[in-house]
Amino acid sequence: MSDAPAASPMAADIARQPATIEAFADRAARFRALGRSALTPGAGGRIWVAGCGDGVFAAAAAAGFAARLGLDWRPVGALDLVLAAERLTPADSVVAISMSGNVDRTVEAARAVAARGVRLIALVNGGGGKLGEIAGAKLALELADIAPFLCGTASYTLTVAALMALAAGAADAGLPDYAMIAAAQRAALAAGAAAVETIAPPTGVRLLSAGADLGTVQYGAAKFVELTRIPAWSADLEEFAHSQYWAMPVGDLVTIVAGEPSLAAHAAESCKALAELGVATFAIDGAGAPVATARHRATLPAMPAELFALAAALPLQLLAARMARATGLDPDTRAHLKGDTLRFRVSRMLTRRSLIGTGA
Repeated sequence: MSDAPAASPMAADIARQPATIEAFADRAARFRALGRSALTPGAGGRIWVAGCGDGVFAAAAAAGFAARLGLDWRPVGALDLVLAAERLTPADSVVAISMSGNVDRTVEAARAVAARGVRLIALVNGGGGKLGEIAGAKLALELADIAPFLCGTASYTLTVAALMALAAGAADAGLPDYAMIAAAQRAALAAGAAAVETIAPPTGVRLLSAGADLGTVQYGAAKFVELTRIPAWSADLEEFAHSQYWAMPVGDLVTIVAGEPSLAAHAAESCKALAELGVATFAIDGAGAPVATARHRATLPAMPAELFALAAALPLQLLAARMARATGLDPDTRAHLKGDTLRFRVSRMLTRRSLIGTGA
């Protein structure tokens, strides 16, 4: 099934996510099968899911689904896995995530895992690079890029879906309802588009949540960093009140993702309190978990809380893209990143040293 074409590469990438999930339904059984054969933990074993950037955010976003299946699912940064490698046991298994397969620290982590003889799956897109060569098994998203150097949108939600399919296999459980997820994503696109048009560019963005939705706001903050010059931070909803709040300009936008009723209740209290200070709030909530006190809302259909991340990311993508354009930047090229040649080169020294000079 194909969704209507959008006006720009970034918009098209955001809009294709429901169709991408529907297409994945035909391949999900293969991911589940590998999860069952290569990830099912031994007695007391853990499943470590590691990556950098969108990879580790996706690992965290899938954690609620894995926990619901009874798995000891450990989302960690690639450097954390390097440091923890000596504590891995034969009962453990590892998923290393990198779309290019060439992020330095993820490759280093994979080598450390392989040296321990621990089962390792690489989740990549395309050939898999160095990571694909190291891992005992490799799965590719097989998602073609719409344009070079786009911010990760469809690749992110597809990564979350792929991790959930792997988790279902590891737990010998059923796959999610992909038709329901695609419908929720379409509703999220409509609700998100309507909501973000009413939001003026803020002085900064604070993205808050807790539990299974914390990975989603970490992802959202990363999209603001990639697309805009608007300062953005993510935090636990409660800890925000004890830390960032005290230095927050009242012109900032507080964005809250709440897929569970209990979390939504806390979020509603927070939005009500922030209104007294004149702070604008934006809630991405669910039909069964309303945050009625938020100034702006994108309300998604009722869906299992452990799957909420697959739809809740879309309004955050729309918000970041809109704020990029509203502040004079182009989300289709992210020229403000590559245009700062020194900063871009240093970023490659930090994360992808092997790609310096390639233009990638």
